[in-house]
Amino acid sequence: MNKLDPHTLFSIFEKGDEEVYRENQMEGLLNNPYVLIGMVVNGVENYYFIDEIYSNKEPKRYAKVKDSIKYKYFNKIYKYLSRLSLGSIDTKYGIGTDYELDRSINALNELLFYFEDMEEYEKCALIFQYTDLLYSKKLETLI
Repeated sequence: MNKLDPHTLFSIFEKGDEEVYRENQMEGLLNNPYVLIGMVVNGVENYYFIDEIYSNKEPKRYAKVKDSIKYKYFNKIYKYLSRLSLGSIDTKYGIGTDYELDRSINALNELLFYFEDMEEYEKCALIFQYTDLLYSKKLETLI
């Protein structure tokens, strides 16, 4: 049996969206808040799908590398958020009006809770700013 490599197991998603945009000469969209938030949301959801598959398919082998894979993958996802400008989301773009708010909030909360557990509070501070913004958008839709 092949060894499960934590550095390549999720590599299909590491390239994913960014590679597609580059292949189609649409690199400019990689700085668009809609695209970046979408990459975060899809990245978190994809992680849990793949995690479930490997947990069921290779439970013993996957358990040995699961934590390192999650750490590596969630740090990649976090980098998308760190490329965003909070101000551009609130004024220039209306994220929250076009995005499925609950889905976005859930994905950001997954990142937030993960980095809280890892005690990486600088990352938590940034993630919290985005969750706070999206909760505000959600409250606006309820009023």
